Amino acid sequence: MKKKMRILVPTDFSPASRAGARFAIQWSRQQNAHLIFVHVMKIVRLTRWSDKQYEAFAASERERCEKQLATFIAGIQRRLPLRPNSWSTLLLEGFSADLALIEYCREHPEIGMVCMGTKGANRTRRIFGSNTGNFILQSDTPVIAVSTAYRRKPISRMTYASDLANSARELKQVIELARPLHAKVSVLHMKEPGEMTIDPQTLKNIWKKQSRQNVTVEFRMADPELSIAKNLEQSARSLHPSLLVLFSDRRRTFFQSILYPSNAERLAVAASLPLLVIGKEDQRSLQKQRS
Repeated sequence: MKKKMRILVPTDFSPASRAGARFAIQWSRQQNAHLIFVHVMKIVRLTRWSDKQYEAFAASERERCEKQLATFIAGIQRRLPLRPNSWSTLLLEGFSADLALIEYCREHPEIGMVCMGTKGANRTRRIFGSNTGNFILQSDTPVIAVSTAYRRKPISRMTYASDLANSARELKQVIELARPLHAKVSVLHMKEPGEMTIDPQTLKNIWKKQSRQNVTVEFRMADPELSIAKNLEQSARSLHPSLLVLFSDRRRTFFQSILYPSNAERLAVAASLPLLVIGKEDQRSLQKQRS
């Protein structure tokens, strides 16, 4: 029996984190996933405090954060009602929120995905105390980064950006994610100057035979004057996917240029569409979710 997808939704109660919550709610409506709204508290102890004083302060901070988390969810529910028993809340403690979240996911392999909002791209912006791009690179769990520009709509198409290395295995995972959402899948490949020509129709026929699903294949010629991330951003905009999917095998140059921390966040914001990044460890996590 397949386990229900469990999605961790971090929030610092900011407007940016609402974007991640909106996307997670849309996903849960299409797949009946369970959402875990989580806030990471940083409780600082003054050196002059006794144990009793610290425990009293920590208890008051937990109570305050519980109320803030309840208010945050209530605000979301005014526009996007959540189904009963489809969500829960969690408070974590940690000096660094991103490390606390990463540690929690490693200790709880049942978490299939983290869905988080991101603020901006023109200068270094920080979420939960760390850059979103750094969180993406460090996480062993698939991460969805959602721009504040995101407006909730059905997840109807996933675009898998590929350098065509390991494409059959990666595409299979994208299809398995898309299937319960009833979303279509397309593959986007950015051709470099001098790259050996591959017939998109041939690939489409091969993938259809392997996956038993129609897949749209888009080859776009990369502009040599632009970075790979910028080329991908422009092509993604023209395809209008609900979600852009990348696999972060950091040994491959294609992903080094895209998933450099600032680029990952910039891509999610500039393209104004959610970005899902799946790493090598993440792939095992998704396989456990489906078992």
